[in-house]
Amino acid sequence: MAVPAAAESAAAGLRVEVVGPVATIRLSGPGDPGSLGGLGSALDDAQRRMGGDVRVVVLRVGGQASSGAGTPVLSPGAAGYAPFSLSFPSSPAHADPAALIEGYRVWRAALDRLTMRADLISIAAVAEVTGDVGTALAVACDLRIFAADAGLRPVWAHGGLLPAAGALTRLADIVGWSRALDLCLTGGRPLGAAEAARLGLAQRLVPGPRLDDEVDTVVAGLLAASRAVAAEVKALLRGARPAGPPVVSTRAAGPTRAAASAGAGAGADHRDLPDAEGEAWARTLVDLLDASGGVAAG
Repeated sequence: MAVPAAAESAAAGLRVEVVGPVATIRLSGPGDPGSLGGLGSALDDAQRRMGGDVRVVVLRVGGQASSGAGTPVLSPGAAGYAPFSLSFPSSPAHADPAALIEGYRVWRAALDRLTMRADLISIAAVAEVTGDVGTALAVACDLRIFAADAGLRPVWAHGGLLPAAGALTRLADIVGWSRALDLCLTGGRPLGAAEAARLGLAQRLVPGPRLDDEVDTVVAGLLAASRAVAAEVKALLRGARPAGPPVVSTRAAGPTRAAASAGAGAGADHRDLPDAEGEAWARTLVDLLDASGGVAAG
């Protein structure tokens, strides 16, 4: 069945379906910078509305335009290379920086809620090469299953914005800062599935036609463990490897000691920079709009 407010989620570019203990979230639309607020609100609302029976969330990643405007992205210096245009909400002639910064904050909070919740295990099923928003969703999940021809290709840096849609520091935690820098700034080849598996970003790598079967197998394995044990394990493991500051406090249904402490342990920021990524997003956004005279490129 669909969760309540499904129409609102679909309008924002998310489709959410719940069957027993498994929720499936599908991202549609271009996944451009101006959509972050709507996507974040829809994702957060979907998580809040999931009943206590939901234990696993599967995010279907792939399908949105990698550039946000349909412009091919090529390596700098290559024939035909040109920075892509960024799409913003409402009037294409004027963009409201405050609204876009707030939209980013809402999006980041929804991603962090997905990462931090000890009572919910999230799986990204990456079906194809995906852009900045798809990269952020995949990195926010606990587990990632890639089709063999899938990959991540964040490209917003070549349009003047911070890349990876709120997942930059967590991406660096997983693959290392040098590889994250190469992926996000060169704008060339995507991080393919095989390389993602070698780096530990992808836990499973399967041929495209087997992606759904592999997801079902992983979901069944997760559900075989009791809810209490799964929550304890996730909370303890997240606490063992900090990956960013908590933006929202979360409470598991039927809390355990480890689940109750997940927000403090999992969210400790070893860089001592409470929201450096959010501040960088605001600076690059304002710089981009200033350079265009307050007019969104497009």
